[in-house]
This record gives sequence, C-alpha cells and structure tokens, in this order.
Amino acid sequence: MFEFLNTQESINTIVVSGSLILFGVGLFGVFTRKNLIKLLISFSIMESALFIFFIGLQYRVGLTAPIVDSGIKTFKNMVDPVPQAMILTTIVIGLAVLALGISFGIEYFKITGTNDISKMNELKD
Repeated sequence: MFEFLNTQESINTIVVSGSLILFGVGLFGVFTRKNLIKLLISFSIMESALFIFFIGLQYRVGLTAPIVDSGIKTFKNMVDPVPQAMILTTIVIGLAVLALGISFGIEYFKITGTNDISKMNELKD
C-alpha cells in the first residue's frame, strides 16, 4: 500500500521537509522567546534539525548498515559510515555546549534574578 514511500526520492522529500519544519520550529522559538534557557533549547532544536537533514540525505535504499561481521568479506552495498561518525561527534559536542550554556544561564539567574535577555545590560557602556 505504501510502497511509494520506499523510493529514494520520497525518502529525501520526507527528510528535507521534516528537517525544515523542525528547523522552523526552532527558529520561531529563537525569534519569539526572551528567556535564556528557552532560547538555548530553541538553538538545540535547530541543531537537531540539521543532524536529521545530514544523516537523512546519506541514507540509500537497498544498502546495509556499515557493520562488519565475521561472515562479511567485502564492503559492497554498505552505507558510508564517515558522515554518521561525524554527526555523532557533532551531537556530543552540541550536547556539551548546551549543558554549558544552560549552566551559565542558571548561574546568571542566581546572580541577577532574571533570565530575560532584553534585561541583560551588564556590558553596556
């Protein structure tokens, strides 16, 4: 019934449209929220959309996962593992930066009593 979804074109369309929608949700949060924590979470949503986009475009119909077993002698018909490894590294770095940003936001709230970015004026003048 849904065989048309198993084509490379439809998978690419789903990945691109889904990641664009998710990126738009994050961008909406960046432009509409003034809370520092919500702003950082919106950036994280946008970052996740980019991860989905890059990994999704590397998928190929009919190719197998790049897992080498004792019975596998050749590397034919396997997906390239390098983009997956690079995105995995980027995910770890992104989570570390998010954790650091949120901890800075919490400490800033403890010092000033606000997380509103429009009221941050310590560096003015």
